[in-house]
Amino acid sequence: MSFGVRSLLVHGRQSTSLIIGLCVGISLSLILTPYLEEDCSGGLSHKLLGGVRVGNLRDLRSSGPAEEEDYEPRIILKNYSKEELAKPEKPEKLLRPRYYATELGIREKLLVAVVSSKETVSSFGVSLNRTLSHYVDKLIFFIDGFGTKKMGLNIPIVGFKEEKPLIKVFRILSYLNENYLNEFDYFFLVTDRTYVHGRQLVRMVQRLSISRAVHMGHLLDHPDALYCSLDAGIVLSHSVLRMVAGQLSWCTRNTYSDSDTDNLGRCILHAVDQPCVSSLQGQHYNSYRLREDVDVVSHLQLVGGSSLVQESITVSNVPEGSDMFSLHIYFLQNDLRHLNHSILEHRREIETTKPSAPAIRREETWPVGSAPPHQPATRFDVIQWDTFNATHLFLPDDFHNTKPLIGVDLLDIMSPPPPTHHHRPRQSVVNASVAHMHAKAKGRLEYKELEYGHRRTDPARGVDYILSLVFRDNTSGLRVTRKLQASRLLTEPEIIPMPYVTENNRLTLVLPVDQSEIVEATQFVQRYEAECMVKGEQTFLMLALLYKPGVSSAGDDKDVFKSLKDLALQYTQEHHEAGSKVGWSIVHTLASHPSELAIADLVLRKMQEDTLVLVTRHSAHITTDFLNRVRMNTILNWQVFSPVPFTQYHPDTVTDTESYAKMDINKNNGRFDAYNFDHISFYIGDFLSARRAVAESIPIIRNEKELKLDRPQEQEFGLYGLFVRGSDLHVLRAPEAGLKLGYREVGCAKKASNQSEHLNGLCRLQEGQSYGLRSDLSKLVLDYIESGQKV
Repeated sequence: MSFGVRSLLVHGRQSTSLIIGLCVGISLSLILTPYLEEDCSGGLSHKLLGGVRVGNLRDLRSSGPAEEEDYEPRIILKNYSKEELAKPEKPEKLLRPRYYATELGIREKLLVAVVSSKETVSSFGVSLNRTLSHYVDKLIFFIDGFGTKKMGLNIPIVGFKEEKPLIKVFRILSYLNENYLNEFDYFFLVTDRTYVHGRQLVRMVQRLSISRAVHMGHLLDHPDALYCSLDAGIVLSHSVLRMVAGQLSWCTRNTYSDSDTDNLGRCILHAVDQPCVSSLQGQHYNSYRLREDVDVVSHLQLVGGSSLVQESITVSNVPEGSDMFSLHIYFLQNDLRHLNHSILEHRREIETTKPSAPAIRREETWPVGSAPPHQPATRFDVIQWDTFNATHLFLPDDFHNTKPLIGVDLLDIMSPPPPTHHHRPRQSVVNASVAHMHAKAKGRLEYKELEYGHRRTDPARGVDYILSLVFRDNTSGLRVTRKLQASRLLTEPEIIPMPYVTENNRLTLVLPVDQSEIVEATQFVQRYEAECMVKGEQTFLMLALLYKPGVSSAGDDKDVFKSLKDLALQYTQEHHEAGSKVGWSIVHTLASHPSELAIADLVLRKMQEDTLVLVTRHSAHITTDFLNRVRMNTILNWQVFSPVPFTQYHPDTVTDTESYAKMDINKNNGRFDAYNFDHISFYIGDFLSARRAVAESIPIIRNEKELKLDRPQEQEFGLYGLFVRGSDLHVLRAPEAGLKLGYREVGCAKKASNQSEHLNGLCRLQEGQSYGLRSDLSKLVLDYIESGQKV
């Protein structure tokens, strides 16, 4: 027997047990599998199978043909027609709310509802509004009878038609539930004869947790009181108001007391099953009640130092509306003392902990605790110091050596001492510094003059000053100089609430066109058609056609504007489906060119008050982005918009002609012309209000015959000056990259006779900057000199 056979027999004996085990296992699996399959299929509920036959597991695993027919899935269609199935499925549009705060469930903090009456709202209500409205998020006065329009008051008033004084407080709760439940965390109810310390009230509700039901106020004066006085004020949380609103019908049926406090307290206790408390979550609600017919000023002098008064959130039973202001002054002075004490405590704490701070974070700032000064990253970020004396600023910009100290600069630095009857002096930096030196020297120094000073505006901290003041030493009679450092720090920034506006408003463009500007106006209309009418913008172009005396406007061949009118009609017919069109208004002028206000009086008088207007010029290249910014930045009864356009230089002074032709915004192609006030947007209602305000000094031109009353030389800055002088609207003045003007001659010589000397000076500055960069102009001058020398 060979060696290989012998080796196989030896290994076979060793593996006999393994081979036998494998054979037994395979045999058992083949025998038991059909029985296991029947158990699995039999165990399934007929209800779960739903009458559908399940194939054997062996058949599903097998690659060969099954003993029974394979299972085929069926698609069950529920009452869908073939046409509906053939249509492609459209994705469901996600509807989102207008504001992020609504989607995230963010609410404002506090709404104050004041229970008032027709007899007291004009006195107590107005006083309470002036002392409280700037602290809280919203303030509403509720009266019986009628609302704001008939009262003629500039405060928010809600009037109920039927006079039902017993259930008036429940009608207020119903109104708050229907209109403001999901917008505020807390609601504060109070009567109008109660002064409210707004700062303390807001501080208290900010420290309360909105997760708990809040029913808080000043308890009535008896031991087992469960109600809080409505005169002292009641704070309700969002959750409490929601529960009370569901029980208002019960509250109305169970109103049997003449006291609003009892009726309201019974209602809240029934709905919430939570009595009113004066202390909650570590916060205490204190109120002080004045005696009848008390003299408020004398009473405050007697008890003003008491903590019972100082810690009060409300003071009820105020005798007169004017006493609200006396109480307001008292609490403001008290807040100011606490604030100054808090500042001193924080400064001591900073000085104490400063040695323990890391060396790399230890910054020496003055005043202590103020923000550190700006650290420039490069030499281009260095903030320069402005030098001044009592009359002038030196090197205010790159173009002037001196500038008179006038306007806000004068008020900031050198405002004159106020009359003796003023309560407190105007805080110019010189006045404050002199007062500081007088207090420090105890009358030994007498102020003489400002020698010089430096000022730096730091966006990180405020305005810093270095002053050199001259005094007379009363003890020696000598003149002495004292150097002082002062700082006017930035206060806490506040977000100004603005009305909601959209980009969907229809915009009317008004373009004045003189007879000498027909070619340029035609090009503007062509650009307008391509940019606005083709794209379907909600705009309307109004051409103000200015005819000279004796020129026909009949639309025949003698009409100088016939070609422009035909082009307007053509574009209007081509785009009539989009709703965009071009129209015109005819103005027959007299010998002189009418002013901008006179043209506006004649052209805009037929438009509705809610019409949004943009006055433009034929050299403008407008974009849709610019028009949308006009819509967003112009707000009815709030704001007008005067964009600063990018104006191109004279083409002969520009070297990069390709970039110039594309009107790229580049310092070599042009500049933002701060002297250009030709473009302004506003609403017709705001224009008419401002026009009426200055009608005595600048007569309104109602027809072409009254153009003889026009005085252009008395109207500085045209429409822009009108809104600055004749209205309280905010005038937004900002550079606008979407408004580009091609070069055109400024022509100060032609305007000189119709402008004041001040405007002529500004016009010359504008004309001097309109030609090109100083470097490019200097090269042209040098080239001209060299060419002259060669000749």
